[in-house]
Amino acid sequence: MRKIDGDDRTVISSLDVQECLVLLRWEPIARLAYGVRAEAPIVVPVNIVVDDDTILFRSDDGPKLDRIREQPVSLQADRFDWYRRIGWSVLARGVAHEYVPDDESRLDPQPWAPGAKAHWLRLVPTAITGRRLELSEAPMDPRGYL
Repeated sequence: MRKIDGDDRTVISSLDVQECLVLLRWEPIARLAYGVRAEAPIVVPVNIVVDDDTILFRSDDGPKLDRIREQPVSLQADRFDWYRRIGWSVLARGVAHEYVPDDESRLDPQPWAPGAKAHWLRLVPTAITGRRLELSEAPMDPRGYL
């Protein structure tokens, strides 16, 4: 852990891969980033489900699907407490492969956005990193107030 300049109330620490996967399991939405030749990367929200050490999401046909198939992508999720200025962030980098779920599959990243989202993709991470921003000391009030 290390202190952040300008704020003695918080410390930042790195998360191991297993803790990152647990945190991703809690989040139904993440941001998917993918490259576009000669343009800035595009970042879009996707609904996710973690399956062992991979991340599932769905997509419609279109430019996004064409650009993410078998290409390097990044997926990021986080959660913050704006009042106490604490939280965590997880970044998974890897390649998204299209796959067909079996009829017995219990995992289904249910899209919130309209559309068929007929294509299932599995992000196989080559790297998963995360950081947590925590209070450096427990609050003095036993009820948890600062």
